[in-house]
Amino acid sequence: MAKKPTYKELAQEIKALEKEKFNRVAAEKAFQLSEEKYRLLVKNLPSIVYKGYPDWSVEFFDSKIEKITGYSADEFNSKKMKWKDVVIHKDLEAARETFIAALKMDKSYVREYRIESKQGSIHWIQERGQIICNDKREIEYVSGVFFDITDNKQAQEKLRKSEEMARTLLNATTDAVVLIDHEGIIFDINDAYAQKFQKTPDEMLGLCIWYLFSHEVAGLRMVNVNKVFKTGQPVRIVDERHGIWHDTIIYPVSNPGEEVKRVAVFARDITDRKRAEEHIHTLTQQLIKAQENERQRIARDLHDNVAQELSLLKISWETLFDNRPMIPDGIRQKTSELSKILQRSISAVRDMAYDLHPPGLYQLGLVHTIYQYCEEFSEKNEIDTDFFAAGMDDLKISSNTEINLYRLIQEGLWNIKKHAEAAKVTIKLVASFPNIILRIEDDGQGFNVKERLTAASKEKRMGLRSMEERVSLLNGKMKIHSRPKEGTKIFIEVPYKEKKRG
Repeated sequence: MAKKPTYKELAQEIKALEKEKFNRVAAEKAFQLSEEKYRLLVKNLPSIVYKGYPDWSVEFFDSKIEKITGYSADEFNSKKMKWKDVVIHKDLEAARETFIAALKMDKSYVREYRIESKQGSIHWIQERGQIICNDKREIEYVSGVFFDITDNKQAQEKLRKSEEMARTLLNATTDAVVLIDHEGIIFDINDAYAQKFQKTPDEMLGLCIWYLFSHEVAGLRMVNVNKVFKTGQPVRIVDERHGIWHDTIIYPVSNPGEEVKRVAVFARDITDRKRAEEHIHTLTQQLIKAQENERQRIARDLHDNVAQELSLLKISWETLFDNRPMIPDGIRQKTSELSKILQRSISAVRDMAYDLHPPGLYQLGLVHTIYQYCEEFSEKNEIDTDFFAAGMDDLKISSNTEINLYRLIQEGLWNIKKHAEAAKVTIKLVASFPNIILRIEDDGQGFNVKERLTAASKEKRMGLRSMEERVSLLNGKMKIHSRPKEGTKIFIEVPYKEKKRG
């Protein structure tokens, strides 16, 4: 007969049962809380957690799969549908190959493919999985997550097309183009620039561009590049190296915060253009020299031949009736009038000869000749003309520079006479090494410079354009400041070299 437990033993057993019940309730609560946390985590993850099997059947632990595929999780979990039913057929083979490769390695894989939803829309899926095998190396299941990367794929495609377009545009130009950062690291480069170094663009990416040039050239370029980074303003350089001329523009490339992070360098080979300009410059210079020689010849012929012949004719005419006292007064009066006409003709011919080529330029010098011309201009046109010169008396400059300076003043005064309606003109000619500075000012009606130059170009007027051409031939600079009713100021700077004495 079994022994009855004592009261103490019963109390201890009840206490043990109560403790076991308490622990079981606590464990159930902990499991319930853990499950709730797990479901909350799965629900809020941007991915979709799944469990898959070798036959492509899957189990899903949340309902987000329906947003992507249009099919509920229950349809997949009940085995009515398999995952390969929604995968685009063309992408299945690549997905299988990735899975087989992972099976031979560490059993983990990442693969991307497309699926077609119930509504017919296409989505890109990135799948990250881990293959679980048993002791016999047989596949039991696959645990992993799905990500909808459609937006990323579309953004990548847009970026790819944008890069293709940028690459096409870069290579469409004959300019050499490169994109660099503050350290000179190449981020992008076109074929034209890469070919200069006998490399492909891909071989150039990541290199420091400064190591590709000599120290001298790299130093000069770095100064200009740093200036663009500092100021945010583009810089243009036109220079020549080893007989090749380049026109280089450095542009800032700003980020959304307006901070310059990179610069784009556009370099154009302008050697042919420079040679053409030099050829035109030489031809124009030769043309003007030939023009001046022809003017000198015509002026000499007018002065030495026509004017002299007219002077002899005048003398002969005036002495025609010297020994004939019986000539009527009316005839003598007519003779006197014709003599005056001849005198005016002689003066006109000599003035024409003087305008064509001033004889005093080589005899009296540039300053005195200009002074004399200004005096005559003022007298003939009733325009107060003041001429000032400084530092020119002892200056020995070429005859080409002298005649062109004279022509510039002559052309400037002609323009004032024709268009300015001025009452006063001031001309200043100053030698300030290494330049000769010419300034022509008037108090006339003025004009809009841009509009006037445009109109002059269309109407083929040669006034201001002729002056610009002469200044260009002397390698000088010319600026025009003018406004309607505020007069006009012309500033000219011409470099000079003194002729050697003796």
